[in-house]
Amino acid sequence: MEVFSFGCSSYCCSWSTTVPAIPSKFASTLNHHLLLLRNTNTRPFPSSQSLITLRRKRRFCEKFLAKMANYEGKTVTSDGTGVSSGKMIYKPILGDGVFRFDCSVNDRDAAFPSISFVNSRDRDTPITSDKVPVYTPTFECLLEQQVVKLEKLIEFVSEQFPTGTSLYGTGEASGQLERTGKRVFTWNTDAYGYGPETMSLYQSHPWVLAILPNGEALGILADTTKRCEIDLRKESTIQFVAPSSYPVITFGPFASPTAVLISLSKAIGTVFMPPKWSLGYQQCRWSYMSDQRVLEVARTFRKKSIPCDVIWMDIDYMDGFRCFTFDKACYSP
Repeated sequence: MEVFSFGCSSYCCSWSTTVPAIPSKFASTLNHHLLLLRNTNTRPFPSSQSLITLRRKRRFCEKFLAKMANYEGKTVTSDGTGVSSGKMIYKPILGDGVFRFDCSVNDRDAAFPSISFVNSRDRDTPITSDKVPVYTPTFECLLEQQVVKLEKLIEFVSEQFPTGTSLYGTGEASGQLERTGKRVFTWNTDAYGYGPETMSLYQSHPWVLAILPNGEALGILADTTKRCEIDLRKESTIQFVAPSSYPVITFGPFASPTAVLISLSKAIGTVFMPPKWSLGYQQCRWSYMSDQRVLEVARTFRKKSIPCDVIWMDIDYMDGFRCFTFDKACYSP
């Protein structure tokens, strides 16, 4: 096996700084649960000064491969138990039909406090209930990544959602409201002129609403702030992938989507009541270069009898693009 080395002076490499640190041709294959890395661009052998670094990298790679090899038949988890896949354990919380799921008791204890819930204790405090979940998530942990799938439990046999289930949610992403067949990552940055296929915008919400063919609905929330993959490409299947450990919360199934959202709102809170003026038309674009241009736009709305309650300005009003400042040369106080 050939393992590539980064051309970085901090590692005492002898390669020229003009040579890319990452090979332009890099091949990887997954074979028998072992990740094989092969640099298809042959490079000069590093000087003797970098041999120590290469040995360290080799030892790291050996440990990496050994850890992946240990996946044969089981998954390695951070708690060292080796127990790694199966049905998640649950406890009822909040009210009837709401359940918290974790991979294990240890994972439950290791989970970060919730910032999704209005009261984080509500997620951690069980209630007395004789109900059991209709849909039971399964999990698999590999290299500290936790994969969660939501499936239906019938006579102790896992089955997918009924054919025809439609999926919604996944947070702030472009495209159609129905997310069936989509894959979204909650890894959001600034959104520059997004289009129909833009993956992520400004907010991350690892949440999916499933509408079943009979009209019932079920919600599932992956309660994590880390980078999360929401994979809905497989028919009637919901899958989350994120660094472990994190719980998932299910709401329902209930009689309607409205009932699911009411239950969700009891956990995460409701939207504040907006002021009346904010419900009207608001004009926003990038960018108005001066206050005179803003006034010109406002007068044009009045002239054409177009109601407009708000005009937003982008970053050009700032002094050197610094937040909480105004460019006094272009915008009068």
